[in-house]
Amino acid sequence: TGYLYPSILYGTLTRACPAGVTLILFPFSKPSIKANFNLLDLPALAGNCLNDRMSQLSSLSSIKVGVDLGTTYSGVAWALTSTPDEINVIDRWVAKGGRTSAKAPSEIAYTPSGVKWGFGIPNEVPRLALFELLLDPTKYSLATSTNTPLAGTNHLIPPGKKLVDVVTDYLSELYKHTIKHLKGALGEDLVEFSPLDFTFIVPAVWSDAAKNLTLQAAENAGFGRKKSIRLISEPEAAAVCCLKEMQPNNLNVGDAFVVADCGSRTVNVISYTITRKAPKLEAVECVEGAGAMCGSAVLNECFEKLRSYWHQASTRAFSWVMWITELPRFDKMSHRARVYMVKEFDDCLKRNFTDSDEEDIFTCRIPGVADDSEAGIKDGMFVIDREEMREIFDPTVEEIVELVQKQVDEVEKLVAITPLPDEGLYPDAFSSIIFPRGRRRAKSLVLIGGFGESEYLRSRLQAEIRTNDDRKISILQPSMAWSAAVRGAVMCGLEGEMVRVRKVTSSYGYSCSVPFIEGIHPKIDGYIDPHDGECMCMRRMHWFIRKGEDVEDNNPIRHTFYICRSSLDELNDRITVPLLATDHPVSHPNRISWRYPLILAHLVDIYPYCTLEVDLSVIPEKFKRKIGINDQFYFRLGFDLLISIQSASMLFQFDIDGTVYSDVKACYH
Repeated sequence: TGYLYPSILYGTLTRACPAGVTLILFPFSKPSIKANFNLLDLPALAGNCLNDRMSQLSSLSSIKVGVDLGTTYSGVAWALTSTPDEINVIDRWVAKGGRTSAKAPSEIAYTPSGVKWGFGIPNEVPRLALFELLLDPTKYSLATSTNTPLAGTNHLIPPGKKLVDVVTDYLSELYKHTIKHLKGALGEDLVEFSPLDFTFIVPAVWSDAAKNLTLQAAENAGFGRKKSIRLISEPEAAAVCCLKEMQPNNLNVGDAFVVADCGSRTVNVISYTITRKAPKLEAVECVEGAGAMCGSAVLNECFEKLRSYWHQASTRAFSWVMWITELPRFDKMSHRARVYMVKEFDDCLKRNFTDSDEEDIFTCRIPGVADDSEAGIKDGMFVIDREEMREIFDPTVEEIVELVQKQVDEVEKLVAITPLPDEGLYPDAFSSIIFPRGRRRAKSLVLIGGFGESEYLRSRLQAEIRTNDDRKISILQPSMAWSAAVRGAVMCGLEGEMVRVRKVTSSYGYSCSVPFIEGIHPKIDGYIDPHDGECMCMRRMHWFIRKGEDVEDNNPIRHTFYICRSSLDELNDRITVPLLATDHPVSHPNRISWRYPLILAHLVDIYPYCTLEVDLSVIPEKFKRKIGINDQFYFRLGFDLLISIQSASMLFQFDIDGTVYSDVKACYH
């Protein structure tokens, strides 16, 4: 192109190129280059140029994305590794004219025109909501009831679809919107060729089975295609964001903080001690976290209880044992009017209630219902006084106060710590640097989550939470608390884990055979090992992780397994290891049989946790031949199972002769 102006030629060819074609222009300004150029070399030259360009794009940055699949609202945030301080929260969503909000509703509707989701669902269309709760119904006592908000969600699941399919469909729409947003903000080339790493937020109180279902749904929705995906607990993600944004003025090594993540459905409290400020903020868990289903969405249910009971009774008295009943007057309301009324309460009354002396009366529009002074309906408005608003709030707030107070009490039972001279506490030597100088003090309570922005909740906590020496605790409400968790997920993706040591919340182990101990083991469980002739006791619990223990993020728990087979015909490329668990502290590992609990010295509620499938096909030499009793050959394989306790999941690997393999699949029960 040495004889044409490159810009003119480029513009002409670009307009002529079909969509999806990449145009590469080679301007030869020197006659010698043009004279030596062979047209047949152009495809290879173009390919090399394109590869160089794509390598240049991908080497500039990777994209770290945080995803918060919430019970009522979901959010997404992202950042480039080249500009880690610029965390962007997606705030424009699918809706008529666009919608600005830090999160979109966790709702989906199946309509004749296709799937609608979030703000894009018309008001008159029935939608599936609160479906996230059904991923772990054991944590929601009303999940199977026919008279709760979840009943409609169960009824609206299309035939042939499972709950996890509904979650996948919602996440698929969220994924497509996220990619569209990223391409608009960064350019299609950068998004297409840069590594994408997703960090998903899950409730801390969930079972590992529910977390695994979330991971499966995310992978099937597109988040896992040629990309990395990981899980982080909601309170930890929020704590990372808050502690990083608070430093350096409000943080000192050795300080203990209690974090209360108050969401729409769940409230989780957890506490951390700062162990290092620089070059990277690090912390350890103080005590085991706790959680309960006492989020702000419970207030909506209480509002509907109040509304129903007022119409049923002739007085304004209130009974908290009443559940939602569909009464004739309110039954005349259209679905759209009902949605509007609850939304009015959720967006205005609930968010702005402070229990101030200046606010005595609160009103909520109630379309389609005639005035009724006895029911509190006047001029098309549902009238609620200050005392009744407290009746809506107080049962939930009191449960949160109890959760937080218990966490503060547990923190202050711990021995205080003294920082090292370089202002750092090292998790691998944490136990050796504790010096007795009184009890540890909870310095502050950090309120995060949507409900954490409530001024009434803050004032109640400020008035009622006390430390052991009866002082009030400092309460912090960070800005943009609603999106703190999703921003914290991005920070973890950028910098790695902040929490170096965690508390184990359950005990994990497996049933095995151990050498028989006379007088300790029941004879019914004794047998002679057919391979080496040793007297063994079967069905003994071996606990390799115990509730309340400290585990480090970079130090996996290791346990050795031996698999013996009598002949080559019994060998295969896949073995299974059933893991068991209990939510109680355990001791005396060789004395507890999960099969015969009545004859034991200790009774423990043990349940199947998961079954590990170990793929042995990746191992060059599997079983080794041994000589057993009566000079009979048998085959044995020894391997170490590696278990890493992460923020919201457990990673399983196995080690044979120093080589670590990741070919372990966990099937949760």
